[in-house]
Amino acid sequence: MLNSGEIQQFERDGYFVIRRLLKGDLLDRIREAFDRLDGYHNLLDRDMTFLEVAAMPTLLNPIKSLLCPHPHLLQFDGVDRAPGSGDQRWHSDFKFRCNKPLMLNVGIYLDELTVENGPIWVTPGSHRDSDSPPDPDVDGIPLVLPEGSAVIFDCTLAHKGGGNKSDGPRRAVFPTYGHYWMKRFETWMPYATRERFPNASPEMQQLLGIQLHAPSDYGGYDETRIMRKNLDGEWE
Repeated sequence: MLNSGEIQQFERDGYFVIRRLLKGDLLDRIREAFDRLDGYHNLLDRDMTFLEVAAMPTLLNPIKSLLCPHPHLLQFDGVDRAPGSGDQRWHSDFKFRCNKPLMLNVGIYLDELTVENGPIWVTPGSHRDSDSPPDPDVDGIPLVLPEGSAVIFDCTLAHKGGGNKSDGPRRAVFPTYGHYWMKRFETWMPYATRERFPNASPEMQQLLGIQLHAPSDYGGYDETRIMRKNLDGEWE
């Protein structure tokens, strides 16, 4: 779990770096799974190796520290920025503002991030309401990191991927986490079901949004005790 200083740094800047989250055999296996892909949407349906990464305690515990005790994996995509690709435009994944993060995106970079191969650029503090928000073109900074590193960022943070001016690939996967009561935000992203994940543990069912096995963050009912209101608005 993150300590108070790390949480305060995230609240101030809107992002947090985990250096070398993936390494050794796991990094090799994720690269191999990535290179077999013929598309980069909905990676859980393409290779279950990616779910192992999304559920890693070294990633999930920081997510819990920043988001909620029982995070829900909303989406899992990838990107391959080939040599010669240009800069992305500055953007935020969502435009809402809240005093606490509602969604966290995670860029997990399978290759070293260098100035040449198009690192992620972020604008620290751009996730917060402000009368004079930071200007990405002035205040944006590149994150140069070793292979296997992860960047957790608030989905309202201004960011972009840099252009790849190197001779090699710049591969990354992006799990997105939110609250259990949230739905997936792309129409092509199928919902997780018990039929699709028949061997999922209770913890994995919760992460995938199949069933909540803990007290709800939403106070309307407690699914662990099957307490909910009937059509007359009365508690059952």
